[in-house]
Amino acid sequence: MVGEYVSKFYQPASKQWRRYSDKGFANARLIADWKGRVRAAWPGVSLRRIKDVQQRIAFGGTVHFEVAVRLQGLAPTDVVVELLFSRPNSNAQSRPPRPYRMTYQGPGTDGESVFALELKPEVCGKIEYRLRAYPCHDLLTHPFEMGMMVWL
Repeated sequence: MVGEYVSKFYQPASKQWRRYSDKGFANARLIADWKGRVRAAWPGVSLRRIKDVQQRIAFGGTVHFEVAVRLQGLAPTDVVVELLFSRPNSNAQSRPPRPYRMTYQGPGTDGESVFALELKPEVCGKIEYRLRAYPCHDLLTHPFEMGMMVWL
């Protein structure tokens, strides 16, 4: 149990300390500035579906998802936009939703940024999806460290 605690917590914390303290704490200042910009902009970040998704597709077919994201001055690289794909009423413990990262397509209308995904489901039958966006930076310790997320 002690070994697991060391490998899951102490070693990653030590690695992160080295990343932040290197070069006179340049990365620590960089991530602190970035977090400040994200916190200031995040209340205005929103998602909007560009067009409705097909209700039915044949097994082996693909479905196209597009979402417009109002970034409030953030760069498209400052966020991750994901589609979470799951079976209806599936237990999150036994079958967690599968995330698919959407890719930035370019600027949209009215200052929005367009993200898209072409998905070929690996299963058949009834499926559900949700869209979400959250802040992302290489220097974050955990992808959800900021505690911020917008859902559609």
